[in-house]
Amino acid sequence: MAELHDLRGIRVRRAELDAEELELIDRARRSGATWPEIAAALGLGSRQAAEQRRLRLARAAERDSLPRRAELDQAYGRSASDLRKCAVELHRRIGADRRWDSRFQRAALVRETLAAAPDAPAGALHDLVTAVLTDLAAPEVPALPGPQRAAVDRLRKAAETQK
Repeated sequence: MAELHDLRGIRVRRAELDAEELELIDRARRSGATWPEIAAALGLGSRQAAEQRRLRLARAAERDSLPRRAELDQAYGRSASDLRKCAVELHRRIGADRRWDSRFQRAALVRETLAAAPDAPAGALHDLVTAVLTDLAAPEVPALPGPQRAAVDRLRKAAETQK
């Protein structure tokens, strides 16, 4: 039936729009937009509604990619899955931080490197995480906010388990 095919297409297009909206919200935050400004642009009534929308979009994106990630990690066991989960979590936390790119010299590179983590093959994922942890250990990196620092610690532990 053509209708069922069309309905499936809507789900795919909705996921693509959600991913684009999440990326635009994150770019707006990195450019200095406030949550009230983002809420107004999205037609939402409050700063809190905009923050919750971003969180829902991030969680949906993570959920949608789980089957693909599981397939990528299958041959490498649980440690690759844990490493990917920690990398995605840190990327999500960084994406919500509008000051991230100005925190230290290689901050934008760390963010962009982590953006590749969800779809990276397990071997490449390990290399990406190693590069991120090296950049985050540089002397010029200031003390990170608590949630980001905790996410970095979890990523470091997951990487050590992978060795």
